Amino acid sequence: MDWSQAEKYFQKYYDKLIWETIHARAHLKLWERLENYRASYLKELNQAPHFFTFTLKAHLDDTLVTLSRILDRRRRGDPLSIWKFLDFAEQNLGIFSNEAFSQRKRRKPDYNERWVKSHTPITQKEIEEDKQKLSSLKHTINNLIIWRDKVIAHIDQKFLVTGKIVSKEYPLQRQQLQETIDTLFNILNRYSYAYNASTFLEKIPGEDDVQHVVDSIRFNIQERKKQLEVLRRQARDKG
Repeated sequence: MDWSQAEKYFQKYYDKLIWETIHARAHLKLWERLENYRASYLKELNQAPHFFTFTLKAHLDDTLVTLSRILDRRRRGDPLSIWKFLDFAEQNLGIFSNEAFSQRKRRKPDYNERWVKSHTPITQKEIEEDKQKLSSLKHTINNLIIWRDKVIAHIDQKFLVTGKIVSKEYPLQRQQLQETIDTLFNILNRYSYAYNASTFLEKIPGEDDVQHVVDSIRFNIQERKKQLEVLRRQARDKG
């Protein structure tokens, strides 16, 4: 594969995986926040209990399915994954070289020679390190795949009849999910920076919008309470 074709493939692979990772993080953060609101905004959540219960489940399910999709090593159907991304980088190290980086940057109208001088190419050593980082998450990855295959995306009959509870048999902690997301961000942004000196931020605009939602519900509850007090006083005065 020549550099031009490899560059097009890299950009498509990177864009897809980084946005998948961003979305997984956003769903996890929304789930965490809504879970915490059960302590601080329970009355507000109980204004629409079914909605918020299903919303919580949807955010968690999306987090787990998206992460399992990014991390799945199975070859069936030849899906894009972080492992395939690293294999692609390994087979096309030339696109991360100083020469390739310089050529891409020189085509930019805002070219600055300092970019080229400070560039650090990706080597086989970095790729092996990143594969090792992913391998260290083996337990979390295995549990993610099991959650997806046995409970979320499918109903595994054999697992169902055992009466086992997936969260007890294959537990996933918040910190494990966050560690996995952080690892993906670090890996993907390392290659993007070596490719064209750009990276993605983890946090997306509007991530705090849910706070406005529960605050609005709280305000509405307080206003209704004030209106009821006014009506009670008026009733007493008439009596």
